[in-house]
Amino acid sequence: MENKRPADIYVVDDRPIDNLISKLLFKKFDPDMVIDEINDGPTALKQLADIAANEPFFLPDFIFLDLNMPGMDGWEFMTEYKHLGIDNAKKIQIYILSSSLYRQDIQQSDNNPLIAGFISKPLTMATIKSILQPFDAVE
Repeated sequence: MENKRPADIYVVDDRPIDNLISKLLFKKFDPDMVIDEINDGPTALKQLADIAANEPFFLPDFIFLDLNMPGMDGWEFMTEYKHLGIDNAKKIQIYILSSSLYRQDIQQSDNNPLIAGFISKPLTMATIKSILQPFDAVE
């Protein structure tokens, strides 16, 4: 059996309880998974830009992004992310993880080629498995 690299995940959400729930579920799925909890969009963008410029191999495999955050919301994050050109270095799967029930948020995520999907909070183990099992199979 070959060794597989655990997924590297960014959870970008301003609510500590949501970050804790996400982290616990991800770690239950795979205890070796690397989880970075980031409380705001600007900090996440700076980290991503720094890594892309210096060591793109270490960019995360997945970003789970909240929409409703103070300062910079998830849509503003996506606009800035696109300008960074990070997808030229590594294709990161970005999932919107939000409590938003607005149809336009779901449609906007469906129409954005950088977004892999829209997940309604709370995150569940079934959702994690559906996203991460295919990754685990190909790595």
